[in-house]
Amino acid sequence: MGDFIDFFLKNPFLIIVLIGILTSMLGKKKQQQQNDPNTPPKKKWQEVMRELQGEMQQGNQQQRPAAPAPVRKVEQQAAQAVEVIDETTNDANKRIAELRRIQQKYDQERLYQKAKADKITSAISDNSSPVYRKGPSFGKKQLIDGIIMSEVLGPPRAKRSLQRSRR
Repeated sequence: MGDFIDFFLKNPFLIIVLIGILTSMLGKKKQQQQNDPNTPPKKKWQEVMRELQGEMQQGNQQQRPAAPAPVRKVEQQAAQAVEVIDETTNDANKRIAELRRIQQKYDQERLYQKAKADKITSAISDNSSPVYRKGPSFGKKQLIDGIIMSEVLGPPRAKRSLQRSRR
């Protein structure tokens, strides 16, 4: 028995062939199970949709009454329809009233927040406040004059390093 196992281990090609044979045999069994007459055949979705549409059309044709409906049924249906409409309008009116209440609460909260923000901004923009100070404002002429004065009062251009001016 040991010689038999050693023979298979020394021949990997033979092992590969045996594995291939086993997988092909298992594949044939799966195909036979799929071709079983008990399982329904696979259909494309287009065919299924056509069948469903055909069944729907046949159902609609069968549901059509042969004789006209009695007048009592129509009156009962009309009364039921009026009740349903009344219920839905009542529900809709309740929902509208609820939404209006929510809108009013939202508007009140928005006005409160706006007033609160206005109060804070007025406190910040106070000139005496240490947090907010208006800085100096420069016009175009003042900036040009400042650059000229820095050239005049600063060291000569020839004494400045060349690298600093390239930056």
